[in-house]
Amino acid sequence: MSNTETLKYLNIMIESLQKKQKLLTELLIKTQKQSECIADRDYDSASWEQFQVLMIEKDEAISKIDELDAGFDQVFARVKAELDNNKDAYVSEIKSLQELITALTDTGVKISATEERNRQDIERIMTAAKAGIGKARKNMKATSGYITSMYGNTANAESMKIDSKH
Repeated sequence: MSNTETLKYLNIMIESLQKKQKLLTELLIKTQKQSECIADRDYDSASWEQFQVLMIEKDEAISKIDELDAGFDQVFARVKAELDNNKDAYVSEIKSLQELITALTDTGVKISATEERNRQDIERIMTAAKAGIGKARKNMKATSGYITSMYGNTANAESMKIDSKH
């Protein structure tokens, strides 16, 4: 493979990583917006519709990232041997790739941290909602028990009056 072809492929890889960085940044922003939908909120006040819209948009971005990754891997497979044999000829391109990979990793870590906070917030909201449902069930059961005991006592009292008259 010629030096010109290798440079062309390296530039394609750099462009691919730049596009991936842009998509990851968008993914981070959407994940942060999801946080705004649920942070410090209860089940009824959370913006579940907006959260879901953002989820769909994130899925689309992830699909694009997967496509970029597949393309990057194919191009890298073409130039790997040349890079292994002639690293010195491509120092600036390799440095650019390394810097982009570092930036991608940093953005990925931020996304992961935000996703984890979102998961914890959703868990908190659902736990509170379940507790509310459990409390409502207990209240309904207590009310039902009270009504049953009241009607039961009335029925027993009526039958006792009837029995005592005879």
